[in-house]
Order: sequence, then structure tokens, then C-alpha cells
Amino acid sequence: MLGERDIDSQSNKNFFSKRNAIIILLTFLLSIILIVLTLFFILRIRWGELLAQFGQGLSYHLGWFWFILLILFIPWTFFCRAITITIKMKQLGYHIKFWDKLMYATTISFLTAVTPANFITDPYTIFWLKTHGISTSKASALTVCNDLLWEISQLLITLPSLIWIITKWSYLFGSQANDVNGGLIVFILMLIGISVNFIALAFMLITGFSRKLHYWIAQIFNRTKKILKLSYHTKQQTYQTYVIEAKLQKEFLSILKLWNTTIITLLIVMINEIYLYFTIILSLQYMSGWNANPFNINTSNWLRIFNIANVTTTANRFVPLPGGELSIEWIMQELMSSKIGGLPENDDTKHLIDNSIMIWRCWSSYFPAAIGIFGFSSLTISQIKQCRLKHKK
Repeated sequence: MLGERDIDSQSNKNFFSKRNAIIILLTFLLSIILIVLTLFFILRIRWGELLAQFGQGLSYHLGWFWFILLILFIPWTFFCRAITITIKMKQLGYHIKFWDKLMYATTISFLTAVTPANFITDPYTIFWLKTHGISTSKASALTVCNDLLWEISQLLITLPSLIWIITKWSYLFGSQANDVNGGLIVFILMLIGISVNFIALAFMLITGFSRKLHYWIAQIFNRTKKILKLSYHTKQQTYQTYVIEAKLQKEFLSILKLWNTTIITLLIVMINEIYLYFTIILSLQYMSGWNANPFNINTSNWLRIFNIANVTTTANRFVPLPGGELSIEWIMQELMSSKIGGLPENDDTKHLIDNSIMIWRCWSSYFPAAIGIFGFSSLTISQIKQCRLKHKK
């Protein structure tokens, strides 16, 4: 958790500053480069084959059904991002117009895809909340509470899948695997990623409830700033902010204890995570009917694919790459290629898996981010107009 002064400096009161614009532009360009590398060197997409498979999928049995479920994920994810931040705002007495909610949700989808972790999304959320008349401390507390509930939900869903993967060690990574060395590397990276998620969750919980730990962590940041010759707070100022006043912490606890919206948020995010990981199954089901003898992707394989997608995505959430791009596709490919059972081990299977991963990323990340560009552009133009009006005055 961050202190009120730290968050205020990060949000810059005007999120659309030159510094933030440069950061977003650079990470956006990096994300484009990573997507190109993924498509040509990891998945090695054959575009003619992909388009042919995709077109034929609609004529396959239940093809329209799988396709509609894929399409519906985009409006669902926008709804989920909007409702999880605004549901508590409504309970606190703040009313947000539908259009504002939609613009926020689409913009967050864009920023999530083109920036690493919550590096930009959290300052943007705080800025957006402040534009709706919410104080800095309450805005930062709402943002931290929202982050915490997302983390708890994700790990509640991921833990059973992680246990399943560990119990299937010999099949996925051990002597029965096709690539023992490669599988071991993937497994170690997954454990590191999951561990980072658990550590982050523990960090958020402890700092949310312990003033002294929050103070000690702030002291570490201040000492680092002092070494780097940046502006920092004295020991007395830090103690006053985090232990005596603890304004952010008090706001956070009061918002978290709005139990009805806390439980609803947890349930919504858990449904969102299940839907997200199920979309890779939808992609495989849709793409599997492209030839005369459809691949046999049965319900037992669904569980394997779901667990792999679940752990892979969660383990990559803290990878310092925009949207976890490149690493998600690589680990997913390593785990799914000839390891999900029930599929013949040949080139057709490999192309099916690669193309399905591509379709999955399109509907779960690329398309929502592309739509989000319009939301982000609309907000940017609006902020520029407001700045010009202020200068004229």
C-alpha cells in the first residue's frame, strides 16, 4: 500500500502529463514489438491456415455457440472492470454515469495490455476517481481495496489448479513428459510467478492491517530516495503519516468492511477469472473442427487445459512485460503442446494449439485493448480541452 503523499505524486493530479504520456507511448511500442515477436517466433502463425480454420469453425457442430461465448467475453470483461471499482463508490454515495463507467473500463483494458503489472493502471484509477470528486486518500484506498480483492479472487481460483499441476508432475514435467529439461524450466518459472503473487497478496494484507509494517516499508522507500537524491520524507514525517494519522489505512479498512459489496466483488472477479481461463477451451473447441475428423477435446481435457491456462496466466501477472506478452504464450505453448492428452502428436495438433492460443489472446487481450484505445483517446482529448480552457482563463 502507498501513502497518501506518494500516491498523490504518482497520480500527478493530471494523469495526462508529459511524463506519463512518454511512458505509455514507450510501453505501447514495446507491447507491439513483443506481439510481433510472439506471432512470428513463438507461435509462428500461418495466417492463411489460421483464417481458413477460423472461417470453417462456424460450419462445425456448435461452432456458432463457441464463437458467441468468445465474443461475449469482451463486454463481460468491460462490465467486470467497471462494476468492481464503482460498486463501492455507489455504496459511498457517488453516482457515475454509464458512459463514464464504460470509458474507464475500456481505458483500463488498454492500459493493462500495454503496461506492466499495475504500474500505470493504479495511478490512472486514482486520477479518474479524483475527477469524480473523491479525495486522494479515499481514491487511493478504493484502488488498493479493488487490487486486493482481485488478487484474492485470482489466487482462490488458481490454488486448486496449482495443486493439480503439482500432482501431475510426472506427466507434465517429469519422466513422462516429451521435453523433461524444458518442462522443468517452465515449472520453475511458474512457481516463481505464483510465489510473487502470494507475496504481493501477503504484502497488501499486512500493510493494510499493520501500521508499523507500513511505516517500516515507507522508511525503506524514503532511504532509497535519499540515496538517489530524490525528495523524501523525514523519519518524523513518515511516522506521523503512517502511524499517528494512518489516514489511508483507516479509509482502506472502512471500505473493505463494506462486506456486501466486498463479497459481490469477490464473486464477480472469480466468475471473470473462470470465464477468462475457459476462453482458451472455447478457442480450441471452435478451431478443432477445421478438418474432416475433428480433434477429440473431451471434458477430461477441458480440466487439463483450464488448469494450465489458469496457472500460466496468474504466474505471468507480475512479469515486467506489457500485459505479460511473449511469456504467457511461450509457457502456454510449452505446457499444451502434446501434454494435454487425447490429441494426436503431429503437426496438425501443434498448429491447432498455436492458432487457438492466438485466438484466445485476441479475444482476451488484443481486441479489448484495441477498443480501449478509443476510450483512452477520448479521455486524453477531453483532458487537453480542459487544460486549454484553464489557460485561456
